[in-house]
Amino acid sequence: MKGIRMRSNQSMQPRNGHTLNVLIVARISGCQNQKEVSLDDQVDHGKQVVADIYDGPCKFDTICTTGKGERLDRPELLEVEAGIRDNAYDLIVMEDVGRMVRGTAAVELWGLAVDKGIRCIAPNDGCDTANPTWEEDLISACKDHVSHCAHTSRRIKQKQMNRFKRSGGAIALPVYGYIKPEGAKFYSELLRDDKANKILRDGLDTAKKNLSWTAVADSFNQLSIPTGPYCRNKSWDGAMVRRLYHNPILKGMPQRGARHSTKHNQTGRRISVVNPEGPTYRHEPHLEHFDAAELDSVLAEVDAKHAALGRPKDSTDGRVRNHRKRTRFPGRCATCWYCGRELVWGANGMTGHLMCNGSRLYQCWNSIGVSGPMAAERVLAAISKELRQLDGFDDQFAEITRHALAEWERDRSGWQDFQADEAQLKQDRDRIKRSILQTDQHELLNEMLDELKSRERELASRRERLETQERQRPQIPTGAAELRAQFDEVSRDLAFDSFEYGALLRSLVSEFHIYLVRLIDGDHLLPRAKIKLSLGGVAPDIRRTPAVQEFLTREVTIDLFDPPTREHIREEAVRQVAAGTKQRDVAASLGTHQATVQRALKLDRMMRDRGLTSPYELVTEPPSAAENKKMKRSRNEKYTFLPREGYLPPPL
Repeated sequence: MKGIRMRSNQSMQPRNGHTLNVLIVARISGCQNQKEVSLDDQVDHGKQVVADIYDGPCKFDTICTTGKGERLDRPELLEVEAGIRDNAYDLIVMEDVGRMVRGTAAVELWGLAVDKGIRCIAPNDGCDTANPTWEEDLISACKDHVSHCAHTSRRIKQKQMNRFKRSGGAIALPVYGYIKPEGAKFYSELLRDDKANKILRDGLDTAKKNLSWTAVADSFNQLSIPTGPYCRNKSWDGAMVRRLYHNPILKGMPQRGARHSTKHNQTGRRISVVNPEGPTYRHEPHLEHFDAAELDSVLAEVDAKHAALGRPKDSTDGRVRNHRKRTRFPGRCATCWYCGRELVWGANGMTGHLMCNGSRLYQCWNSIGVSGPMAAERVLAAISKELRQLDGFDDQFAEITRHALAEWERDRSGWQDFQADEAQLKQDRDRIKRSILQTDQHELLNEMLDELKSRERELASRRERLETQERQRPQIPTGAAELRAQFDEVSRDLAFDSFEYGALLRSLVSEFHIYLVRLIDGDHLLPRAKIKLSLGGVAPDIRRTPAVQEFLTREVTIDLFDPPTREHIREEAVRQVAAGTKQRDVAASLGTHQATVQRALKLDRMMRDRGLTSPYELVTEPPSAAENKKMKRSRNEKYTFLPREGYLPPPL
């Protein structure tokens, strides 16, 4: 086998005694000239390597992926490591080490495999853990892979920059306002779109007047201006417009090298950062849309207005560089029942409230704000109530748990049989030892020894199965009290308004739909929520037992508002009036006005006339101007109801 220095006394022995479990790792980077068939070629090469060193039955598992070898956060690496830790394989083969991962992370994975008794082979690099020098060989191969990538990157960057400086080559993808003729390779061949010049100038005037890039984006969208031939977004937003007008090509000065990539060593990702040395420019007057002084003056005015907004670049707030911000409950959990979009913080200027994000986009009429602290408090109360109510189902809970654990429970009779067979094997081994000293029938003894080895392999396989079964036994609470104790333990030291408490509640709330109701006699729209509680979320292993998880799932409805006074006093007012108390006396006893008592009684009569048990009715469409003067979102000219793609409201 080419490249592998085999030890003459090295042989493969399957762990299970009969079939060699092999993992073949294949990868391509996904570059333009690479084909998927290369993955099949790598797998075939790996199978040929195995055939050269082992002629018994084999079971092949393959991991074939497309991705960069420097990336250390690829899920397939976790899969390889998990297989090694679980002793799932006897042999791991890859065409070369870089097919699994580049860099010294490969040394750590191979070292873990060696500790677990798993052999690793990379024929193209001449690396085999059967050789005593495998670690030296592997480090040398990793060095070659890393240096090859680094040298190639530097060579390409230098070549592209040299072409840009010399002749205006290495042309970037054109933005809106420019036309790239077919086959054009130089900025001198790029054409200015004269039809776009007026639109760009009108946009600059709008920016100067409003000091807002969003205003320019709205005007572009109203005119159906395309975003550019290579842009993935089909509509403009403020950030896109800002990038367009800050592009120096509009001044006839195309640039190269404004940013460059650096490697994040913890993940292996390449991150784009600002080049501290600054970009390199070329003067191409035929591409000019604006005079430099004219454009720079407007950019300075708009940037000065926005300089005080947002977070400073040197802020210690982690959200400056983290697009996916941490959030408190019910952020990233509550969704609008009408359009299916998430509720986001900052409803109508109130930082502690949430509103439908679709309403902000003028694609949903539900602009009612929801108090975040109230939602968290009432969801917590609902969870506590449901956990207390489990006491009445404790026997049922315990029975379901016992059945769910049956398939995971250690089989004591299996261990007893195994220990008996292991003791018998030891007795047979001792008997054969005595026989060797007393007889010369070597042929018969050899047959007996072969039989013992076969029994040893079979017992080793049984032990591994029993130990694996015991390790994987899920830790599930057996009763409501234990489940409540686990919840109290994980929530005890968490602040109610902390991010960690929000993460805990999100693990217990699998669905959170916000919809609107109002009293049947009219008045304001009020938010109500239907939530699905997964009470087993406090114990992660419950997810592995569907029967227990289903038993601990509850659907509840909670009001995210304080009821109006007439509804709050309705039942008590009806009771006192029925007992003969005058309305003014009822009002005095309840601390309210007689008019409010009258409205409460009227509300109760309307309920009885309609045969209702609740005074609230579901709101399914936006209110008219007469019904609600403040709720104007649906009457804006931008408004078009557009639910999230593929969304259907769940039943209430």
